[in-house]
Amino acid sequence: MVETELRRDPITGRSVLIDLTAQPHPNDFLLEPVRQDDEPAACPFCEGREGNAGPEVLAWREHSAANAPGWSVRVVPNRRPMLRIEGSQAGRVDGIYESWDGLGAHEVVIETPVHDQPLQDLPADRLWRVLWAWRTRLQDLKRDARFVSAVVFKNHGRAAGARLDHSHSQLAAYPIVPSVLHEKVRGAEAHFDRTGQCVFCAITAQELLDGRRMVSDTLPIIAITPFASRVPFETWVMPRVHAPRFEEASDETLTAMSVVLGEVMAGIDWALERPAYNLVLHTAPFGGGDDRWFHWHLEVIPRVTRWSGLEWGSGIPRNPVSPEEAARVLRSANPRRGGL
Repeated sequence: MVETELRRDPITGRSVLIDLTAQPHPNDFLLEPVRQDDEPAACPFCEGREGNAGPEVLAWREHSAANAPGWSVRVVPNRRPMLRIEGSQAGRVDGIYESWDGLGAHEVVIETPVHDQPLQDLPADRLWRVLWAWRTRLQDLKRDARFVSAVVFKNHGRAAGARLDHSHSQLAAYPIVPSVLHEKVRGAEAHFDRTGQCVFCAITAQELLDGRRMVSDTLPIIAITPFASRVPFETWVMPRVHAPRFEEASDETLTAMSVVLGEVMAGIDWALERPAYNLVLHTAPFGGGDDRWFHWHLEVIPRVTRWSGLEWGSGIPRNPVSPEEAARVLRSANPRRGGL
């Protein structure tokens, strides 16, 4: 008999159906390892083809010239941007419909010069440079008064939406707060109004006390499998203490995050046989008004399940692996530390 539980996310209020069965059914998963299909000779992100990727807006270099080989991380404008710097903030109204120009910024962070080196295989010091690039670009984009918020995201594997195999992430800056981030901000504000406490800090305190969903708790950055995880092995990485803005993270915080994120990704890679995944970094909107109740965090979302009519019709995801079981597996994935 399958034992399930409906759980409510304490931030957004959304519901998730969790399967508490110890052994999920194999048909619940789409375990297809990510393959490298692109030819390196045609990859625009590989070292030596900097002109194909576009002029860099930021790079980590030792001594080489801009837009030339000799870099370890490089940021360029997206060649097919969904948002553009050029545009008007004025809206248009057509009866009940409203629209605006696709104003914003859309950039690509090329995370390594090596074609077949995924993020989870980067050593901690190289992963630190990727995080540094995210932080630096967020700091710069928030100076544009037209932008209200920004989201960092990564698509790894075709099932997660990646068009190129070469490891990269993206930044998008918006003249609005997009709906997913808005839902979290407003949910966090409502909790703060009721309790006077940041909901993310409350989650951190409870998870540290409970321990069942804790993946890593030895550094200033922690990792948990959320109570209402939407997919198997969904994992959140976030500061132990209140911190609304990723762009204000210290070098020491980035160091801790590079260690924890690297180990979490290696554990998920092992547990799910190198799955496709998305990363999403949510940081507080730029205005500062939400800083008391928002807490930056990075979500790791493996793409190993499919939605059926049940999910589409109800809007309630079904997760065939409980977060408690996922955390247990991830804690055991790194024998060097008795867990992550």
